[in-house]
Amino acid sequence: MSFDDHRAAIDSLPYIDKEYDDPTTRQMVMQMVQDEMKAMSPPELPRDPTHLFKGRDVLRKEYERVRSGTPLPPFDVSRYKLEPPSGDEAQNVDEWRRCCDNAAAQLEHQDIRLINLELLQQFGANAWKLSNYQKEKLLESIEKATQKYKDESVQTNKARKYEQTEAGVKLKDFEDRWSEGVRQCIEIQMANGSLESEIKEIEGSLASNPPSDPKHCNSADAS
Repeated sequence: MSFDDHRAAIDSLPYIDKEYDDPTTRQMVMQMVQDEMKAMSPPELPRDPTHLFKGRDVLRKEYERVRSGTPLPPFDVSRYKLEPPSGDEAQNVDEWRRCCDNAAAQLEHQDIRLINLELLQQFGANAWKLSNYQKEKLLESIEKATQKYKDESVQTNKARKYEQTEAGVKLKDFEDRWSEGVRQCIEIQMANGSLESEIKEIEGSLASNPPSDPKHCNSADAS
């Protein structure tokens, strides 16, 4: 079965059909739409949407957190602090090693930031200009494509309006011819009815007053 077999015949002519402009007709249409929507069965939603995050524990936990309304945990800034061990931990070698590792990580982080700033100072302006140029070209191509589709839409609407206007003229001609044919049929029926009435009157008159014998009339005329 081809696609054309499933295509519905669209007989809507919005450029010449003005029935929808009538508030009563519009209300009737909206009521029909509401009745149809009530008769439709609701879509079946998955009972356990967490299966969508199968194999992704981070997304599943975040989904469950948002669903339960649990607020986000506070941002942990302890790793950015450079505080030496205090109290009993000041005598713990492992605590000192952890603090030194944290200090080394912070130093490396600051070093990377300095490198990024130097790269930004050296290449940032040109990279920004290039990025803006690319975005402008992309925006220009999108605007051209948008204008092209708008023009095509306008031309399509003009062609549709012209076709429907021409179809409206033909429909009006067919409607007038149909109305004239109906009028003529009614006139013929009325004329037939009038003739039938006259025939019945003549038949009734002949039945009540039959004509005399033709032979008797001929003999009377001869004498």
